[in-house]
Amino acid sequence: MFTEIELFNFRSHKKTKLEFSKGNNIFIGISGSGKSSVLDAICFALYGTMPKLQKRKIKISDLIMSKPFLEESAKIILRFEMEDNKYEIIREIYATKSSGAELRENNKLIAINQSQVTEAVERILRMDYDLFSKVIYAEQNQMDYFLTIPPGNRMNHIDDLLKLSKFESARSKTNSIINKFKTLKSAKSDTIISIKEQELRDNKKQTDLSLISLETERLRLEDEIRKIDILLNKNEIIYNNSEKLKLELESRKKQLTETEARISVFRGELDGERIGDISELEKEFEMKKTELETIEKKELERERKVSGLESTLRETDRSLIERKTAQEFLAGYKEDKFELLKTKLDEIRESLVGGRLRRRLLEEAIKNLDNVEGTCPTCDAELTEEKKGGLINSKKLELGELEKDIINFEKHRLDANREFETENRNKEKAGIFSNRLKQLENTEEESEKMRKLLTELKINKIDYSGLKEDVFELKVKLGKWKILEIKKQKLKECEEKKEFLEKEISGVSFNETEFETLRRDVENLKRILLESKINYKHKEELKIDKQKLIEQMTKDIEFLEKTKSEIEFLEYGYSVLSDFSNTLVEIQEVLRKEFIETLNEVMNEVWAYVYPYEDYIGIRFKIDDRDYLLQLCDLKNTWINVEGFSSGGERSIASIVLRIALSVVLAPYMKILILDEPTHNLDSNTIENLTEIFRTKVIDLLDQVIIVTHDERLVQAGTGRLYEFIRGAGKKDPTEIRQLTIN
Repeated sequence: MFTEIELFNFRSHKKTKLEFSKGNNIFIGISGSGKSSVLDAICFALYGTMPKLQKRKIKISDLIMSKPFLEESAKIILRFEMEDNKYEIIREIYATKSSGAELRENNKLIAINQSQVTEAVERILRMDYDLFSKVIYAEQNQMDYFLTIPPGNRMNHIDDLLKLSKFESARSKTNSIINKFKTLKSAKSDTIISIKEQELRDNKKQTDLSLISLETERLRLEDEIRKIDILLNKNEIIYNNSEKLKLELESRKKQLTETEARISVFRGELDGERIGDISELEKEFEMKKTELETIEKKELERERKVSGLESTLRETDRSLIERKTAQEFLAGYKEDKFELLKTKLDEIRESLVGGRLRRRLLEEAIKNLDNVEGTCPTCDAELTEEKKGGLINSKKLELGELEKDIINFEKHRLDANREFETENRNKEKAGIFSNRLKQLENTEEESEKMRKLLTELKINKIDYSGLKEDVFELKVKLGKWKILEIKKQKLKECEEKKEFLEKEISGVSFNETEFETLRRDVENLKRILLESKINYKHKEELKIDKQKLIEQMTKDIEFLEKTKSEIEFLEYGYSVLSDFSNTLVEIQEVLRKEFIETLNEVMNEVWAYVYPYEDYIGIRFKIDDRDYLLQLCDLKNTWINVEGFSSGGERSIASIVLRIALSVVLAPYMKILILDEPTHNLDSNTIENLTEIFRTKVIDLLDQVIIVTHDERLVQAGTGRLYEFIRGAGKKDPTEIRQLTIN
């Protein structure tokens, strides 16, 4: 049973709290006042969706209040009781992020997101969204939902509620598998017919014998290769040592030839050259070099001073130009002009402030005169419409003139402000020039002193070109003597190396004929070894091919045996699945029959209790030509289809009885009905009868009924809470709730 719901920024509800009790809870109010939104909120709180969202009539963002202002989120809190446990569901809807959800059982958190909460609710209520939205919750104009389903489709809808569609789905899938089994069996049978089994087995035996013979020959070649390889390794060692000795002898002879050539070159370069005392020449070079470096250092210092004085004089010349510019500016500057402009600007600003104040007073006076009636607010004299109009026009004329003055004042203020800012910059510039003139008082005297010093430095320039040439000639001569001394030492080293190489060459013993014979033997062994290895590789490849062929034949035989087993399995599976498919059909029929019997039993008990007349003595659900029919039995024991009734009363009562019976049979743990405008399109007499049935009969069959209506006559059906929903005609204001007392 639902006990309480709270809505925050949900549709038209800013902040709404409703309590529910046992019996019939009635919501009354005009269309658009927010009644149905509470039912939508109950459905959304339980399952995270509702019929309008499922049918795409609205988007989830439309659930957030948008009038008079668009809110960022909405919140629903629904509390209910089930089997002595108390539950609280909280669902939050956001405009810019995913929705959130919580479910508490006896104040203990048991689910924390949308899907978890919905799954937990389905487990607790033993009911999913489809069952709730089609049996428990009757939308507006959907009281007779099961009668409005087109003939031929009712069985599918009822089967979905009973979950019988799962059996049909299983049967369809089973038949699909049966067809696949038949196709697969046929394909596998065709496959094994094309395979010649005995020929395949004979070929495998022949190939096995051929592989044994090939392996014997391969092992013989392997032993032969091993023996040749040993002999070749032994001869290669001898040959490599001889080749190494030959290469060393050739290397020594080559070195001897190169050394003799270098000796000849060095002797030719040293012939006729005389080398003096290098140490004396080095002393003379260092002395001259030191003298040159001293003179160069002095000349460099003089040139640095000349450059510094020239740079300073250029800067001094710029300072003199700057002093002249400052003197000319200060000669034309007037110090009192700044203060005069400042005073003028202040006067204009005061006039502008006064004009704006007067304008505001005139505007307020015009507004007050426009709103006043009868008596003047200033002098308390009688104020006729003519006099009132004259005063307003007079003040408007004055206001117009004042606007012109304000515009002129604003223009004068802008001009004066620009002139003041210009003069302010001139004042700052004058201060800067005055300070600069003080800094440049002695500039001309300092400039003259520096010019005299620069002239002296230029006269004292030193000429050291002769000394520089002497140092260069000494450096060239010293370098030549050092190179000749090095070549003399190299000649001595080459003569010693020549003597050493001649001794080594004469001590080497090497026979060229024996070396060539050994080389031919090694090459012949390599050729024989290569031929044996090629033959061995060929045998190895043949072996691999034979093994692959045997492997493939083995797989073919295994495939043949496996396919035979699979065909036997498919034949067995086809038989079992065919029986299973037939059983599923029988189960559906049995379950439908049991459902119809139970539903009819409950409907007749309810019908006898709630039907206020004697015209019809029974009600039933009947299966006819793969469809369900709702029928009433008249006094002649004739069954009549309810959907063909012209009487709204019998049709409505039959629909309510069907709803109650379905809720008892399919949702026995809930015992709740939620009805939105159940009296839509009914006449007054039918509404009175339904009101009496709800008030006196239905309350004994169900624990709780929630009814939304705009018809005040249905208020009398209330046995629980009664709420009136109020909202402004423009539907921009939030819904207001008022609890009423049922008389």
